[in-house]
Amino acid sequence: MKVSILEAKFRRSKLELNYTSLWKSLEVSKQNIILNKIHLLTDEMPIISFYLNDVDWWLMTNQSIYNYNSFLSIINLKEILKIEIPGNIKFIDENYMNIYYNEKILPLKLEQKSWIIITEIIKHLTHLNIIIDRNTSILE
Repeated sequence: MKVSILEAKFRRSKLELNYTSLWKSLEVSKQNIILNKIHLLTDEMPIISFYLNDVDWWLMTNQSIYNYNSFLSIINLKEILKIEIPGNIKFIDENYMNIYYNEKILPLKLEQKSWIIITEIIKHLTHLNIIIDRNTSILE
C-alpha cells in the first residue's frame, strides 16, 4: 500500500494527539534526533512517529518499526508474527501493544486513543488479520 494512502488514513482519523504524528508533521529538530539514531534504507519511507522525548520515541516506516527507549530496537514488518492489544486499552492512560517477532516481544508505547489508527496502519503494512478476544485483541 502506498505511504500516501496510509498518511491520508491517519489524517482522516482526526485524533487529537500530542505525541503521535505523521512524520511529515514532526518538528525538524525531532526528526533529526531520530535520524541520528537510525539508518533508513534507500527505499524506506517514514510514516508515523511517537515522540515523547529524546530517549523515548518510535518511528514506523513502510518496512520497519524503530523503537527507542534508552536503546534501539528494530522490527522488520515482515518478521511480525502477531500483535496483542490489552482488552482494557480504551480505559487506561498509558497504552501499549505487544508486538511478537523473532521469538521476542516488544511493548510498543501508544498515546491514548491512537491505538485505533496505529493498529489499522500496521494491519495494512503487514496484512495481518484482526482477531478480537474479550480480554485481548490480537492481530495475527
